[in-house]
Amino acid sequence: MSIYQRIAIVLLALFSFSVWAQNTAEPANDGKAFQQKLSDITIKPYHKPLEATGNQASCQLCHGAKTPTTPPNDDNCLTCHGSTDQIAAMTEPKSDEAHPEPNPHNSIHYGKDVPCSVCHSEHQPSKVYCNSCHLFKYPNMKP
Repeated sequence: MSIYQRIAIVLLALFSFSVWAQNTAEPANDGKAFQQKLSDITIKPYHKPLEATGNQASCQLCHGAKTPTTPPNDDNCLTCHGSTDQIAAMTEPKSDEAHPEPNPHNSIHYGKDVPCSVCHSEHQPSKVYCNSCHLFKYPNMKP
């Protein structure tokens, strides 16, 4: 057996041992890691009352899951914020404005079918999806 074959065998054995050691190591305390992540998450000021229910409970209120991995379902948003028709009515531009911006909740392109999380995010800054192509200000949009 050549020296190169011996080195390859030793390296393969070390690699195999490393993989085995990682797989048999005591698992990290996922509960503690999740709780730390929860305490690091910021809640927007207008949703602070939800935080009073406790971190896990407030996650469940919006996400419907104890350990959320995806944005909330629109039905969970609408439970507190009203129907898509009600939201669209609240954000209807005022008729006395000279150049009103379009209603973001009743888009000329998508109607009322855009998921809430396309623009609104609890743990990151919200963004105006329409501004991907247009330039609207929406000065009253919550952060």
